[in-house]
Amino acid sequence: MTRLRCYRQFILFILSCISLGASERISSKTYVIVSGNVACIRRLNGTHQVGCSSEINGNVGVLHYINDTDSLNWLINSGPHQPYVALLTSLNFNRDTVQQLRNSKKITGIIVIHTDDSATTPLPDSFSPADKCPGDLYGLYHNNQEYGNCKKVTWNEDGNGMFFEDFEFPISIVTNKNETDYLINNCYLKFNQPTQGVPREYPLCAVQMKSRMAAAKDSETCIRRTNTPTNLNPDKYCDALGDKNVIGFFKDVPEDYKPEKKSIILAMARMDSYSLFENIYPSADNQVSGIVALLAAAEALRKYKDHFDNTTKDILFTFLNGEAFDYIGSTRMLYDMDKGALPLKLKMDHIDRIVEVNQLAYREGGKIWIHADPVSRNDPNISSEINDMISTILDIGKNLSDIVGAVDQTQPLPPASTQKFLQKTLVPALVLTDHKKTFTNKYYNSRFDLAKTISAMVNASDNGYNHVTDQASNLTVAATLLARSLYTLATGSPAPEGLMAEQQSVTHMLYCFLISPNCDLFKQVIPPAREAFDDLASQKSPYPFYVSVYGQINNVTRIIQRLLTHYIGTVEKNHTESCTSSEKASLQLYNYLWMAGPLNSDNKTRTVTCVKSRVTQTKAYSPAFEITDYNGWGGFQYSTWTESSWATNALLLRVFLIPSKAMETSILSGGVILTLVSMVLIYFLNKKADILFAHPRPSSL
Repeated sequence: MTRLRCYRQFILFILSCISLGASERISSKTYVIVSGNVACIRRLNGTHQVGCSSEINGNVGVLHYINDTDSLNWLINSGPHQPYVALLTSLNFNRDTVQQLRNSKKITGIIVIHTDDSATTPLPDSFSPADKCPGDLYGLYHNNQEYGNCKKVTWNEDGNGMFFEDFEFPISIVTNKNETDYLINNCYLKFNQPTQGVPREYPLCAVQMKSRMAAAKDSETCIRRTNTPTNLNPDKYCDALGDKNVIGFFKDVPEDYKPEKKSIILAMARMDSYSLFENIYPSADNQVSGIVALLAAAEALRKYKDHFDNTTKDILFTFLNGEAFDYIGSTRMLYDMDKGALPLKLKMDHIDRIVEVNQLAYREGGKIWIHADPVSRNDPNISSEINDMISTILDIGKNLSDIVGAVDQTQPLPPASTQKFLQKTLVPALVLTDHKKTFTNKYYNSRFDLAKTISAMVNASDNGYNHVTDQASNLTVAATLLARSLYTLATGSPAPEGLMAEQQSVTHMLYCFLISPNCDLFKQVIPPAREAFDDLASQKSPYPFYVSVYGQINNVTRIIQRLLTHYIGTVEKNHTESCTSSEKASLQLYNYLWMAGPLNSDNKTRTVTCVKSRVTQTKAYSPAFEITDYNGWGGFQYSTWTESSWATNALLLRVFLIPSKAMETSILSGGVILTLVSMVLIYFLNKKADILFAHPRPSSL
């Protein structure tokens, strides 16, 4: 009997292996995986959940391609094979279409075509998933009877608010052209397309969309669930959004330096944005135009650094993160000011004036527009200083092809980080943008805010790195304006004629931020380690401008810190000692960074440098997640944004054929009958096992 049991186990093992291999082959023949699938994910704030999630095992529906009004109406009014998964073009994916599909109760998911091919993904006239009054709830004018809720100016008229919708079904984009062609030609046209309005017979081509999110309801609930473990391996439901700000003081100062009141000009730009889909955050006009202009201005000022002494004001170059999510970075900076947690124990008392650069790529009337806060003008002293600042910049702009204009004094500030600082203390502040009133950017916080839409597109495969685009020329002039303005505001003297931004630097930064991070400029400033170069070489697309979850510093943040250090820092001669000295690094006045350096004449090796600067990182993490027993989740003091967690296998999109109900019933019935017959057969085999599997006794000697 022991030998018989062994035989049985061996046979079962062989059958299991055969079954496993057969099931894998059947699965590969049954399903076609769409690998270029990028999902809409779920995020939460103090009161709501927004974004998308699927059922735990995914949502399944018959694919229907919507490329015009007729195909949309057919699904809503005639389609008999619900639920459907709607395949939309870039032109048809808008709030109105999505709402019609949603109200029909016939869809279980949406796929959007989004490739690099302009034929399959034509550019819509406008698309912005942000709301029409961005940041209003946490801004300077919240509850202001005259300016609140965009009463004076609707800043983002093209905003459809889709980012802040809670969708009960998954939405994904497909970025691979071959896969979009497969969905259209091999799935929809081959099996599903109605014939003269008449629906096709089975089999039909269906799609399974899986993007199951762990978080639900709101950030307060999600954080509480995450912080209340129920077993030895607690689940994490969500993570707080956050990263790091980058700040850099310009002047060289002694080690015992203490800033005086009103001794610092705060020059700012913001670093992040969002879109509906994970890791698709290009931000060409939103952020990159302002980032590049401010960095180029810093580089231009570096040549005149010896003009800045103890009689001049310092300039604090500041790049804020998380601003797209209710001003995470600026709010945290102000919080740390109150706590004395910033370098030099920086306070608002030290800030003399603020100049912020915002969107600069689409110039209304060919000009850069100066915005100021009308509430601050109620103070005569501040109003006078604001007028002086505007007059200074207008005069500088006249010498630069008259590129500057000032908006009406009664108009409020556009959405900008400056609003948070003015909430704390009223100081003279200006915001420089490309729009006089409504945004000129038709793709604010969307996946279409690309290099090509701001005339900065070049070919990454040729010598595009050195190609000066129209946008590079325009931003060079903008950076020169900014550099000269900061020089005059800080020193009180007219800017030298030779103070100009480098067109080559602007060209290179636009290329590296918007086309390919694997560029020589980024290679110059990264650490001189093989891993850093391998990471750049592996990048097939631009770094995403998304704050992401707190805990790991983003690539954009690291690069901006190193670029700012590169542009305003000083190369140390005794670099080995400086860059390895923990004692000097701990002083927190100066920081030292190893950089790979420029290429040598052999075009293979680089001159490694150690750069000394007053550039560092500070927290861009909402205080709401650090304050014990925080009870302001429903208020508007601190940002409360979190991102849902999801399992490693939670994102999936695959295509397969589904048979008719009659065939499904036949297959099920056949399976049940076969199972019953097998059970009966095994029962009798077991009962007669001693006879059927008897072994002859060995003959005795």
